Amino acid sequence: MKTQDEKTKTDEEVEKEFPVFLNQLKWTLISDKIVSTYGIQVSQDEIRNFAKQQLFGYMGTGHVDEEQPWVKDYIEKMMKDRKYLEDAYNRIQGQKIFEWTEAQLNPHEKQISAEEFTKMVEGHQHHHH
Repeated sequence: MKTQDEKTKTDEEVEKEFPVFLNQLKWTLISDKIVSTYGIQVSQDEIRNFAKQQLFGYMGTGHVDEEQPWVKDYIEKMMKDRKYLEDAYNRIQGQKIFEWTEAQLNPHEKQISAEEFTKMVEGHQHHHH
């Protein structure tokens, strides 16, 4: 972490940034495992559609003819922008991971008293500290 950027970081800077780095690393490991285990993929068509929806969102309208040449030109331009592709890919993949995760949940409502809730919160806090 000290030497990954152009400027070498101090021990204090590394210490301060480490919790963010650790959380990002955990998310990367978890999401990579979900993607590889469950075959979550992002297609070029999904990225194209994402670019189109983003364009229409910028314009504040959904009443644009999608077949207009300038719409196709915009999408083709975005498909050649590596930074845009990576960002769009990561956003779509993240959304798919959350959708997959949500589909795995089977929540059950349970009424509890305020005292029971407080005990649950305290137990959770002690577990993580």
